[in-house]
Amino acid sequence: MKIAVIAKTRLPIAEPFRGGLEAFTHSLCKEYMRLGHNVTLYAHKDSDPRLNIKGFYGKNHRESEHFEIYENDEYLTILKDIEKNNFDVVHNNSTHELPIIWGVNASIPVVTTLHTPPISKLKAAAVICSSSENLHFVFPSKSFEKSWQPYMNKPSTVIHNGVNNEKWALVREKAEYLFWFGRIVHAKGLDIVMDAAQELKMPLRFAGSVDDKIYFEEHIRNRMTQSIKYLGHLNQSEIQKHMKGAAAVVSAVRWEEPFGLTTIEAMSSGVPVAGFDRGAFRELVTAESGTVAEQKNIKSLTKAIEAAIVLDSKKVRHHAESFCLQTMAGRYIKFFEELI
Repeated sequence: MKIAVIAKTRLPIAEPFRGGLEAFTHSLCKEYMRLGHNVTLYAHKDSDPRLNIKGFYGKNHRESEHFEIYENDEYLTILKDIEKNNFDVVHNNSTHELPIIWGVNASIPVVTTLHTPPISKLKAAAVICSSSENLHFVFPSKSFEKSWQPYMNKPSTVIHNGVNNEKWALVREKAEYLFWFGRIVHAKGLDIVMDAAQELKMPLRFAGSVDDKIYFEEHIRNRMTQSIKYLGHLNQSEIQKHMKGAAAVVSAVRWEEPFGLTTIEAMSSGVPVAGFDRGAFRELVTAESGTVAEQKNIKSLTKAIEAAIVLDSKKVRHHAESFCLQTMAGRYIKFFEELI
């Protein structure tokens, strides 16, 4: 099968990943290729070249105040190139509205996996275009599908995200510190995790890209101590090294997160998880793999952490195996074949 994959082009699809969407796109394309499919990934020019990248912009214009204009031109160029190359299907993972609008009259099926909440232009494109027979929508969780339902004019499909269980092997050996990793922005709630660690008098290690420098300076730096350490922006193998001594990976997001790939990566490594009942978190964990904080406050979160720490690593890992990359990719390929 010849598959055109459209990425969110603002950031390279390469390690160290800035977020879950970049990691998702990278691993899924690699798996499509391993399964023998012909993949072209339309992405940032500086993305991993092993993924057969077709990029029209690198760092050009990314910092411009007029970037939206350049971004529109970039996606128009991508869509024009797709039209010339006889693909069987388009898998759209961008967060831009143009691939959806273009897909209404495309000559091949266009499958869009929605990774962001209903926001202005993307939501408008779904409301206006989603009844098209040629457009098909996938969500990474049932909870996220529900948030989009008011704007969809046709049934959609849920395909849970997955991770490479071989890459994210069971490595947990000790329970020495709490661990957190992800994009360092207000919505991810790192400051809440830090407060919970202080309340429990437990060490905390955290890693990730500082995407909001003001938030980092005003809410994170002043909470750092000798026992609460920032490790920098790490690649996946470096992150997994820190799973070996992790007592639990903690989630305290302030938004309705569509999935939460870090939750699966932690559990696959044998590390139990604890987090607020926001977004898809409850959908991803069981009593044997993690603990849901019933209230969105520090006290409830610390209780959840204490309950998670004692969970058995092998049982945590066993649950994570149901969210494997091979299953996810297989479901997408089957979906594409049915549409074709």
